[in-house]
Amino acid sequence: MHAKMFLAALTPTPTPALAAAPAPALALALVIAVCFCPLRSSLAAEDAKPPAATAIQAIDAQVLAKVVPGISKAQVKSLLGDPWRTVQYNDEEEIENEFWEYRGKDLHGTYRVHIEFDKHDTVIIVGKIPDKVAGGKGTPAKS
Repeated sequence: MHAKMFLAALTPTPTPALAAAPAPALALALVIAVCFCPLRSSLAAEDAKPPAATAIQAIDAQVLAKVVPGISKAQVKSLLGDPWRTVQYNDEEEIENEFWEYRGKDLHGTYRVHIEFDKHDTVIIVGKIPDKVAGGKGTPAKS
């Protein structure tokens, strides 16, 4: 097959209905197509696992014990470093809360450290969640 014939075969021919449609109608059609196209969410619970290349490190229990409600984000970062994952959830236009998660490993296995902050960047909740418990890696929704 010659190059011109190959390119002609790959080039779509516009349909008369689309060629005659005004630009706003095409834009609306594209938006509708994107909105109703099934997409796989990258935030699904099964995707929350750390990437295989991520090394799970031991977190010193004495250092972790210093992460308590009332300390600041800056203090958490100085104790534990950068989080494995951060999530921020808002109420309309105002930033409400944020949480950080760290991955850890001890004699009992791997776990997540879940730290929630209020809108003043102060720790309000700290939790250590073992991966080997029910719901540790996320529990599928039941209908």
